[in-house]
Amino acid sequence: MVLQTVAGTTIGEDADDLQAWIRVLAGCPHVTHTMLTRCDNPTHGEDERPAWFYVEGDARNGVARRRCLSCAVVKPMLDSNDNWTFPPMWMCRGCGQSIAEIGIGAHAETTSDGPRVTWLVVGLRCVGCGTVDGLTDMLVPHLTLGEVARQI
Repeated sequence: MVLQTVAGTTIGEDADDLQAWIRVLAGCPHVTHTMLTRCDNPTHGEDERPAWFYVEGDARNGVARRRCLSCAVVKPMLDSNDNWTFPPMWMCRGCGQSIAEIGIGAHAETTSDGPRVTWLVVGLRCVGCGTVDGLTDMLVPHLTLGEVARQI
């Protein structure tokens, strides 16, 4: 893991660095769980699920969706489709690339039936230059971690 800051920009070597960056975000609910997105299109083999996406997001309205670079399937995150605002495609501030790995940080509260997610943040790592960036955050209606994983 090689997470570093160069001229005020955070650079990560791989997806583990993206998760490390998400874990220490300040000024937000404590991140209790992190996960990486993978395309869940059944055409991909279980061991070969792609992790590179084109991403659109609107931080003001808490919506995001991703398009798999391999199969082009578009998937809205959580209820983003219901509140879609037609934001522009994300583009790296460092190199202008539009392909990213997506990391999710979730704040989950412990309940009698297991952890329930109340908030999540979407972070990105440019596959071109490694720049790590935030896309948006979302309020979550107390879903389980499994439900969140299926909806991102």
